[in-house]
Amino acid sequence: MSGILTTKGSSRLKKKHFKPKHQKAKLFRANEPLLSVFMWGINHTINGLTHVNIPVMLMPDDFKAFTKTKVDNHHFNKENMPSHFKVKEYCPLVFRNLRERFGIDDGDYINSLTKSQPIAIESTGRSGAKFYQSYDRLFIIKT
Repeated sequence: MSGILTTKGSSRLKKKHFKPKHQKAKLFRANEPLLSVFMWGINHTINGLTHVNIPVMLMPDDFKAFTKTKVDNHHFNKENMPSHFKVKEYCPLVFRNLRERFGIDDGDYINSLTKSQPIAIESTGRSGAKFYQSYDRLFIIKT
């Protein structure tokens, strides 16, 4: 029995135990909006590629392909994500093929890059690009 019955005079009250509600959607929390968008983009593109058949052989057009996703984020995760942003992924099938050849599982890849925000690496390179590493130090990201 999930409740406790108590008697108070002639009336009986039943106390119910409530189960906590857990968050259903994954939030991408990071200190910088760029990192939150990056984490969202990785999750979106890898999950989207699960519905695409794996080609037997990569074609020249696969090396020129890109996808653009425009997001209007009005209500969801407003504290961490900008209200409008775009994610552009270059050569998605080529990079999926590279991950397969190097034995990188898509689930491990998503987990490594989206479970916690990437860590900034101090870089003194001439290009001025920022470098990040995944929280488990398996991947390096160059922006």
